Amino acid sequence: MAQTRVQRVADPGRIAWRKTYSDGGRRRRIAVLRWVARRLGANSLLAPIPLSPELACRTEQAMIRRLATLGARVPQILEIGDRELLLSDLGATLAETCRREPDPARRRDLVSQGLDALHDLHRRGGYLSQAFARNLTIDAQGIGFIDLEEDPATMMSLAAAQARDVLFYAHSTARFLTDLPGEHARLLSAHLGRESDETRREVSRTAGKLAWLAPLARPFGARARAVGEALRSLRTATA
Repeated sequence: MAQTRVQRVADPGRIAWRKTYSDGGRRRRIAVLRWVARRLGANSLLAPIPLSPELACRTEQAMIRRLATLGARVPQILEIGDRELLLSDLGATLAETCRREPDPARRRDLVSQGLDALHDLHRRGGYLSQAFARNLTIDAQGIGFIDLEEDPATMMSLAAAQARDVLFYAHSTARFLTDLPGEHARLLSAHLGRESDETRREVSRTAGKLAWLAPLARPFGARARAVGEALRSLRTATA
């Protein structure tokens, strides 16, 4: 998979980000992840085939343009090179904003806004590359989507790609609501009620196949516990 490096560019009157694509070194890890996903029958977790820097750059351009056509808030492409893009700024990431927010109720509202944005995108037929909270942005204009160098639909159905969004978002936001027991699951349950039947079934099927991992995550670090919390939320939401 192509690796990316993002550098902040401050010009008079604007902030932009120069994103450079280079050859990555995670092919063996991705091959293992693909094998595990296939063994579990979790199609929505299949990692896309690694791309060259040039193809990753072109994929991000295509994803940005496709989502923009659907009315999603994505970066404006300011400059294009074979292995780099200059992209407009969309504000702080949702993950950063949640980490800085001391009020649990406000964090709940932030996570809910991200789910609303995913719902709006999905009902228009869209999907993201990796819907982690670090790849969503938020400012006065609302939620935006960044880091779009993968196209999951090259490997899976639309329903699976949208289920992947829900699964990744759940994984990356569970830790922000641990001081509001049960609230993460309630938000996910309400969101899944708005998804298509096929997407909802895909999320439920994958959550069921991964449920056995939740108790195993307790003794390990914060990241592992976050995975466990997300899996418990998903199982509750899809029960």
